[in-house]
Amino acid sequence: MKSTICTLAIFVLLSASCTRSTVLQSRYVIQAETSETAESNCVYIWQSGDYWEFLAWALLDDVSASSVLAITSGYSPELLPSPGTEIKIPIPEEYEEAASNRMAAARLVQRATDARQADRNECMDLLEEAIDTDPSWSVPVTNITVLLIEDGRTDEALEMLQPMSHKNTPALVLAGLAWRRGSSECALRHLSEALATSSPTPDVLAAAGIAWSVTGDRERAGNIIRQLLENPDAPSDLRVLALKYALMLGED
Repeated sequence: MKSTICTLAIFVLLSASCTRSTVLQSRYVIQAETSETAESNCVYIWQSGDYWEFLAWALLDDVSASSVLAITSGYSPELLPSPGTEIKIPIPEEYEEAASNRMAAARLVQRATDARQADRNECMDLLEEAIDTDPSWSVPVTNITVLLIEDGRTDEALEMLQPMSHKNTPALVLAGLAWRRGSSECALRHLSEALATSSPTPDVLAAAGIAWSVTGDRERAGNIIRQLLENPDAPSDLRVLALKYALMLGED
């Protein structure tokens, strides 16, 4: 049973997380729209194909903040500005260039996602261009490492991920790679880094819950799995999976 669960843990640590496209450590925070801050917000030129969830994903690391982003930008969440419209987004004016770079990189990641099945080389080129556009963003880096891992180029993937190991999704991928190499201590350290956020994602919780169950820290595993089960946004398959294997371990 232990080997079966270890195999499952590897699957969760690698495949469940590597396919995600999330922003990891956003440098931006929504600020209240007041008379003091209204004139200091970034000017953003709305592009064709933009939508509030896309901006919230790229700039705020939180798709659920899209309605707040729209409202604090002066729009109803159901309405989209016309392409070319200048809007004020609730990000300090000093980050205007950084925000522009982030959105440009996000569009490249979006194109890379569309190209992945049809043209892998084009996908890789677009992701590399996204990294050049916004070197601080971990999403294109993580997405490239997925391609490298699929090609068996694990050492290259590790080299790319190490500088961003403090960010959640790279930490989760590094945990998976360490687990596959048999280094459970290193894997758990990276999992702790991936959990170091006020709202760990369901895949991080599932991976951590299973990993700590396998390594015998059942109290910690139970607390993590409880968070996963109490998360209404967690996919049902992840919740069932974590609970199933936690119960199986309890029978050992």
